[in-house]
Amino acid sequence: MSVTALFEEWRGITRPEQSWGLAWFLSYEMCKRFHESHGIVPQVIEREGMGYYGITLDRLPCPINGEPKGQSDASIGRFTMGGNAENWHTGSPGDHGCNLVDPCAAGASTESLIASAVSHFRIPPFPLQSHLYCRHKRWGASYVLCFEIATLIALRFESDEIEIRNHPYHTRRVIEQCDPEASMKEHPGAFLFRLRSGGPSVCLVGDGRLLGDSPFNLWQAYMEGESTTILSNQVIQRLGWRGRQKRMPLSGAVLRAF
Repeated sequence: MSVTALFEEWRGITRPEQSWGLAWFLSYEMCKRFHESHGIVPQVIEREGMGYYGITLDRLPCPINGEPKGQSDASIGRFTMGGNAENWHTGSPGDHGCNLVDPCAAGASTESLIASAVSHFRIPPFPLQSHLYCRHKRWGASYVLCFEIATLIALRFESDEIEIRNHPYHTRRVIEQCDPEASMKEHPGAFLFRLRSGGPSVCLVGDGRLLGDSPFNLWQAYMEGESTTILSNQVIQRLGWRGRQKRMPLSGAVLRAF
């Protein structure tokens, strides 16, 4: 099942203003459009110095973007937990300049929600300089796939079941300790999945490698024809999840604040 189809089901069975579903869906749409070409990555934040939750849109360090000199330099803005958009260049943190939660709850089309979010962040359709030789341009499709898998899981499970993190603040140590390719130039980052009931984290590297005793490459499986739904189940199975999904087989899930 595609992210869009799952999001449409999510809209019919939960209250958007009380969940992370809209934020994850819109972040995936931004990642799909701007990760490879612009070096922009959505990253889950948890009290990152400002006491905020949500998903920021950050510039990746690369030859074109340079090395951000701080959070204000790296971040374009964020989606709040509910899914409202904040452009930190035209406004300030806490200024929900684009209300998307209420239109979503009122039944606005999915297409209009996406268009409003993209327009609010004012990212140029084409980068001012080419990222042709940046890693995110050459191999970014695998990271977008990983973000899609994370979004599918976020839409399927509630926060008391599975939490997801991909900000370097949370992933850097795991990468350094567990990834044999940790020293690669412009490392693609990682996603950490963990059951709220406890247990170890599952680490999915941005190039598709699922780390562990039995390594598995989701990108390779995808290129060989596997569906993203089956690939997301690979992550869920490694978590050792034994619960029951709520409401329906592939959705009915909300990821709330960590």
